[in-house]
Amino acid sequence: MVQTLSQIALRVVNHIPAMVAYWDRSQRCVFSNNAYLEWFGKTPEQMVGMTMKELLGPIYEKNLPYILAALNGQKQVFERRIPLPQGNHRDTIATYTPDIVDGEVLGFSVLVADVTLLREREAALEQVVREKEEVLAQVRELTGLLPVCAWCRKVKDDDGYWLQFEEYVKDHSKAEFTHGICPDCSGKLKE
Repeated sequence: MVQTLSQIALRVVNHIPAMVAYWDRSQRCVFSNNAYLEWFGKTPEQMVGMTMKELLGPIYEKNLPYILAALNGQKQVFERRIPLPQGNHRDTIATYTPDIVDGEVLGFSVLVADVTLLREREAALEQVVREKEEVLAQVRELTGLLPVCAWCRKVKDDDGYWLQFEEYVKDHSKAEFTHGICPDCSGKLKE
């Protein structure tokens, strides 16, 4: 069986999990791939002639600035959360590429890729970073060797400055200080 290039191209496009479509100047669908069935419950045959407003419903107004810019000849790339017929959603990156022939915009092609997994991983990574920061804050408590002046008892900080012991400990821990006189010193004061 000999296949034409357009038959092969159509089969390839229909195997792409991202939504691929072509919309004319009146925002009517001329072509769409099979992904619209999974995402919007619409077959390619149902899509032909449908307007973007009919397809997108409540998110149409959010996409309208990008649609109009594409129809003015400006490529658009943006992110959008798309609600699905099953009740869940997909996070997407959409690209609207104007179809310009002899300086005239005839319509635009659309590629909408699912980036839900990436967004979920970003959220998980952000959570790990937050947890790491919390742990680091706890680790910053006093540990290790402290350079202390044998004469005045000041402590040398990481920047090389000598600080009063109380000031250094307060800056590097959650400790607060009160002062009093120990029995040994109290005895020396009375002498």
